[in-house]
Amino acid sequence: KKRVLGATFIGGMYAVGEMYLGAVAMFLKSWRPLLRAIFAPGLLAIFLPFIVPESIAWLAAKGKHSEVEKVYKRMAKMNGLENTQIPLSIYEELNATNTEKKPEIKSSSVPVREALSRPKLLIRLLACCLCWLTNTFVYYGMSLNAVAFAGDKYVNFILVSLVEIPAYFLSWLLIDYVGRKPTLSGSFLFSGIFCLAIQFVPKDSWSYAPLLLYMGGKGCITMAFAAVYVYTTEMFPTTARHFLLSICSMTGRIGSILAPQTRLLATVVASLPLILFGTMGILAGVVSLVFPETLGIKLPDTVTEAENIGKPKRTKDKNIT
Repeated sequence: KKRVLGATFIGGMYAVGEMYLGAVAMFLKSWRPLLRAIFAPGLLAIFLPFIVPESIAWLAAKGKHSEVEKVYKRMAKMNGLENTQIPLSIYEELNATNTEKKPEIKSSSVPVREALSRPKLLIRLLACCLCWLTNTFVYYGMSLNAVAFAGDKYVNFILVSLVEIPAYFLSWLLIDYVGRKPTLSGSFLFSGIFCLAIQFVPKDSWSYAPLLLYMGGKGCITMAFAAVYVYTTEMFPTTARHFLLSICSMTGRIGSILAPQTRLLATVVASLPLILFGTMGILAGVVSLVFPETLGIKLPDTVTEAENIGKPKRTKDKNIT
């Protein structure tokens, strides 16, 4: 129930890290101490394996019920319910899940290959990869190009990062109450519109108008980033979810690699990076319409369940002969 809130909170911390980078760079002009200052907090990640437990859904799908019990007991202890007996209904549900999934798991020794053999899931994966590539390309490209606006480049970078915090909060509300598909598609489309709209701002207009439109575009692509993480994990089966998510994320890294090169495009035509960001944002917004809505749907454990997401359930009419 708190999956979206957790994802948006983590994203908000990412924005805090960006502002931290801008603030530190403002005072540390040399790149050597700057690198030390921004990478030192990363050492805390060493303790993550001892703090974060394995996914219960994944453990249950793999039939590791003893590990599931350990995680439940740890959760009870952290919530002050150490002496509370774990309800029998949980064990019954796990046993039922294990019994129902055995035939499919047995017939598919390689769940990823099974998932990719289904045309619907393959198309879904390719569309996800395009959305991830666009997201990282536009997101990081806009972060890096923020210093090109008039004014203090450090302040501009911090402002463009600051807008992400309300964007993540808004994405949490939209994802949970409006839906995954309209949030993702709408965020992509509006990010593209904001980027393209900057080209039509008159030269003699208010000097901060382009920066405000730019911040609007950055906020929208941030909401798309928050939505695509949640959306991707909900469209694929548990047995192949992490691998397929890693494929999408890996494709996204292509966008983050290409993003710094957009500064070079600006030397040819100043508005070329924004035109590229806007065009790709609108394209991704249209492509994301192929995804099924996953709001309120249980995470699919099997390939068949993932394939049937969004498919209307047929009810048998007894009057039909």
